[in-house]
Parts: sequence; C-alpha cells; structure tokens
Amino acid sequence: MDLKYVISQFLGIQDIIIEDIKLFKKDLRAVITARQNKKHCYCNQCGLQLSNTHEWIFKELKAVPLGIYSQVTLKYYQLRAHCDDCHKVILAPTDWIHPQFRSMTCAFAEHAGRLMEEITCEATARLLHANSKTLWDLDQHRMEVMMKYLSLPKNIDISYLSADEVHFKTIHPKKRTSIFQKRWEPKFITNLVCPTEGKVLFNGPGRSASSLAIAMSVLSPGQLLAVERFAVDMHDPFIMTIKAKCPNAQVCVDRFHLVQAINSAFDKVRRQEFKLAQKTKDEFNQNMLEPHRRFILISKEKNLSKSELKLLDKLRTVNQNIHTGMLLVEYFHKLLDKKTITGFRKALQTWYLVVRESKLKAFLELSKTIRKYRKNIEAYITSRLTTTVSEGLNNKIKVLKRMGYGYSNETSFMRKILQRCGYLNHLSINTDQFYFKWPHP
Repeated sequence: MDLKYVISQFLGIQDIIIEDIKLFKKDLRAVITARQNKKHCYCNQCGLQLSNTHEWIFKELKAVPLGIYSQVTLKYYQLRAHCDDCHKVILAPTDWIHPQFRSMTCAFAEHAGRLMEEITCEATARLLHANSKTLWDLDQHRMEVMMKYLSLPKNIDISYLSADEVHFKTIHPKKRTSIFQKRWEPKFITNLVCPTEGKVLFNGPGRSASSLAIAMSVLSPGQLLAVERFAVDMHDPFIMTIKAKCPNAQVCVDRFHLVQAINSAFDKVRRQEFKLAQKTKDEFNQNMLEPHRRFILISKEKNLSKSELKLLDKLRTVNQNIHTGMLLVEYFHKLLDKKTITGFRKALQTWYLVVRESKLKAFLELSKTIRKYRKNIEAYITSRLTTTVSEGLNNKIKVLKRMGYGYSNETSFMRKILQRCGYLNHLSINTDQFYFKWPHP
C-alpha cells in the first residue's frame, strides 16, 4: 500500500496528492505539503467536474498528531477553477476542512474536542500546540452541534430520579441601589440525575421551580408518568414541580440533607456556647468548641479515639446545652435508621419531646421543618432513597469548576456538566463522522 495514501488516511483527509513530507525530530514536528486532486474536484452547485484551473489557493492547516510528531502542519493547495455549466470561477469544495474554523482539519477539531471532554481547553492547547482561545471557541461550537444529537438511551431506567443544585458563581454588585439589596447573590444550576445510571440527564439555570421544569423537559410525557420515586432536598419549588410534572412519583427527602440540617442546628448551638465561653473566659469550653473541632462533636463514638472520648465526656459534664445537642443529633440518626413507619413515628415523638424540653432555639426551628416535611421523610424510611449519587456528581462538577478556575458563561458551564457527567460526549453520541466531515450547526 502506498505510504502517502496511508498518511492521508491517518490524517483524515481525502482526494489529495501528497507532494512532500518533512520531519523535524528536534521538536517532533511534521510538515506535509499536499495539493487537491484535480480529478476529484466537482462544482458544489451543478456537480460538473471542474476543468480549467484558475489558480491554486494556499492554506496552512493544523492536522492531527502522527505518532510521536505531536505538531503536524498541512500546507495545502486548494483548486480554484472554472465551471463550464455555471459560467463562473469557484473554489473546489473540501469537506475535511472545518467549515467554522478554517485553519484546521475536521480530524484535528474532533481530536481536540474529545480531549476537551476530559481536560481543560488550556491543557489541550498545550498538548496540541494550539491557541487556547481558538480551542475554547471550538469546544463551544462542538457542544452546540452535539446538543442537536442529545437524547437519552432507550433502555434507561427513569423510575427513580433525583434533583439537586450546584453552585455556579457568586455575583458581587459594584453598586447597591438600596440598603435591602444583598451584598452578594449566589447563582446555581439545577441538575436532573438518574441515580441508576449515575448520569446528569439535563439541567436548567437557577434553583427555582422553572429551573427543575427546564431540566425535566428532556423527559417525554410518558417518561414523566413512569417516574415512581423522586429524591430531593427540602426545597418547596422542587417539590411543587415534581408533583405537577410527575403525578405518580413519591417525593422523598433524602438522609443526606436531613443530616446536613441537624448538623447545622447543632453548629448554631456550638457557636452560641463558644461566644459565651469567650465572654466568661472559660478556656476549656473555648478549646473544645473551636470551629475546627465541630466535626468531632457530631462524629459517632466508634470513629473517635480514647483521648477524644474522654474530652467529650468532660465537655458533656460541664456544658448542658452541648450535651443535649449531642444527644439530639445522636438520637436523630437512630430514628432515621428505623425500618418501619410506626417505629419512626414513635422515635420522632420522643425526639420532639426532648427538643421542647431543651428549649434550644436552633433545634426548635428544625423541629418545625421536620414536621412540615414528615411525610416526605417517611417516604425515605420506606424506600431508603437518597441523593448520594447527585452529591457525588456535585463533587465531580466542583472539580470541573476548579480545573477551569471558575466559569463565567452559564450556558457553557451547563453544557460542560452534561459533557463530563451526562450524555453530551462521544461515548454517548457517535461523532466518528466528525473526523471526516463536520456537520453545520
């Protein structure tokens, strides 16, 4: 087989004649000179073969790496000829040159695009010796094209879903129009997650009812009716949207957010006691209630050392509010471990009683929230559903955001989430043809 033909196939280019190949081993660079094959040049309007050569247009293109030669430059001469049927001079079409980014081949664009699915545009630019801004534009263009092909797998199990928000960025207004305006405003992205697949199905901007509605728009009416269970946090707009969109779904408040709420209530008590210890100059309470020790106070006894257990026993003796708070946290975990609704309700009544007697404001407020969402918590007791997969994906998204040093473009961030954690990638959408001919957006 002709070597030049093999090289052209490796580069993902067709209908060319390779005239020269230069290899520079010092910097692992290759320069290939090629000319368009005149025999395969046809008018893109009438389909007639182009006859009379008008001129050769020179173009320098980036091509995919060839083995150890990571920087491949294609010096290409494209035919500009006269069409006898159309009676005008036209540029012979070349499908393998990217229609949007004319300085690279389609193969190079797809190769870079697949790299940017896993690493940052800046890192891809270093590997491929390309401009990072150009690759960022390419990445946005590629995701826009792939959005048209985005669809859920046919055999996906959507009987169990979950939804959670992830922080996008915090806006700090330069000027405050009134004293009631917040000094900062956090922005979120709401993700619809399929826990059985461990994937983000779709997402929407914000943390409102409409945000979840946008995320759920990827599901057909039949799929919405097929949803049996839905795990969320204690956020009313989400619960209202689920009840409206998925009438057959049982809404569950998951354990992760319940534990987060009880820990937050205890931390409020800890902060109050810490401030009191500072005022009274109680060194022992100050040392035990410092912020870096807050996780020790709510940890299970089996996870603590003997010395830590001794200090906690002494703290329980000298600080009644902390002792009561630790008991409430410990008992709350036990009531969430109940396997039956009857057992859960009995344990919850006992917990309510201790909260009322303790008169701790943070836990009294929490008890009102627990009463409000009791039925949704009971749904968790019977189903044991959680949003742990959603939280795991949130951690993956946070890593994605740190890798990119934050995102300012909301649409780009949402698509990146779908690309990294969902189905907007070449593993779910077959983009092999993109190596040879790029579809128009």
